Amino acid sequence: MPEIPEIETVRRHLTEKVQGKIIQKVEIAREKSLNVPGDIFAASITGQQVVSVNRRAKQIIIGLANNHSLVVHFMLEGYARFFYAGEEAAGTPSVTLTFHTGEKLSFFKLTLGYLHLAPTVKLADIPELAGLGPEPLSPEFSLDIFRQRLSERRAMIKPLLMNQEFIAGIGNVYSNETLFCSKIRPERKTTTLTEAEQSKLYHCIRDILALATRLGGVYEEKFAADDILTGGFEPHLKVAYRTGQPCYICRSSIETKRVGGRNAFYCPVCQR
Repeated sequence: MPEIPEIETVRRHLTEKVQGKIIQKVEIAREKSLNVPGDIFAASITGQQVVSVNRRAKQIIIGLANNHSLVVHFMLEGYARFFYAGEEAAGTPSVTLTFHTGEKLSFFKLTLGYLHLAPTVKLADIPELAGLGPEPLSPEFSLDIFRQRLSERRAMIKPLLMNQEFIAGIGNVYSNETLFCSKIRPERKTTTLTEAEQSKLYHCIRDILALATRLGGVYEEKFAADDILTGGFEPHLKVAYRTGQPCYICRSSIETKRVGGRNAFYCPVCQR
């Protein structure tokens, strides 16, 4: 599932390629991905200009000129692809938006994900975004706030980092990477973390997410034919999906175990 760096990369692409353009045509192949009937969805957004593109946690909010927004959640397999005018659109998209320029924005594999139409309000008031925790890269997310939130929980640290009510936007990949960075085992309880470990984890979360975002995350699906940004962080992964390969620090084999129902990748020597 894409996380903050991957979704932020898509947001940056959308801002560059789509913002300011007018939706001329809407094609819907999977109406179940919508929260309103397809004809209402199409009528509501056809002729509307894209005026903004924002991100909250793992969701993208595309603002339209008629004070409505498209809320996009890719979930496990979904992704967006931009096609230039005259470029043949490959695959079978769930929903396709054609702009007045002849360019297209297609949303693929929204089997578990969705493309919802919602009134444009403050992000916190959009129902799909309710109950989310703080953004880990926000200036307001301080070390003191992180420590306070940790003190309110008694849980294993990896599942907690992936809990969207605790912190928004972190999933399996970056929970693994930040725990390796901070040398903490994924099954450690929050109550066992020292102040030094809490501080190290906080800074690892912010540093790794910032670097991964700058490098385009680890998303496999390119946004457009000329996309050279997406997936640039993949060579920098230290433990995620590297089971059996040597640790870059101690050369021990990276191991995998189930923690909180998800695969945890870790170094048995470097992480304690």
